[in-house]
Amino acid sequence: MKQQLLATRHAMGRVLYWASVVAGVITFIMMWLIDINALSRKVFNAPVPGGVEFTQSLLTVAIMLPFGYVLFKREHVNTVFLTSNFPRSVTRWLHFFWMSVGCLVFAAVTYGTFLFALRSYNMGEQVWGATVRFPLYPAKFAVSLGTALISIQFALDALLSLVTGDDGDLSAADPDPEKALLHV
Repeated sequence: MKQQLLATRHAMGRVLYWASVVAGVITFIMMWLIDINALSRKVFNAPVPGGVEFTQSLLTVAIMLPFGYVLFKREHVNTVFLTSNFPRSVTRWLHFFWMSVGCLVFAAVTYGTFLFALRSYNMGEQVWGATVRFPLYPAKFAVSLGTALISIQFALDALLSLVTGDDGDLSAADPDPEKALLHV
């Protein structure tokens, strides 16, 4: 079971990596869109039609998709001031508890945002820019996708804390936590 969970975590890591790459590409596209919009506004006195609305929608993708990858790489904020004095068995159960809470919270957010996005899609909700109508539902579905990815990663980390004894302590961790888990 341990090997299956580690293989699943590794596969999920690849999915999260590519989600982060997509977010990076979208950030790059946003940068160029903002530059072109500013340049065309100054030089030609004509901004890119729907540029602001498109950038706002892309922003949700750029923000939400990398969340799960940050959790996977364990590059989030982690304080061990209090828990560093606890026995390893206690910190393991605390890690399991908080990973489970994170999973439940983000699963609830995923459910709520998915219903919200679905309602937006069904009613054809659009934002009216200066010159174009722009659909809102893709950005709302991006929020659901990002929260679903981090929820799945929270669930995997919770299960791994039970199976491998991982306590989530990063104070003495390798720079690559994936290697540490694979050598268990």
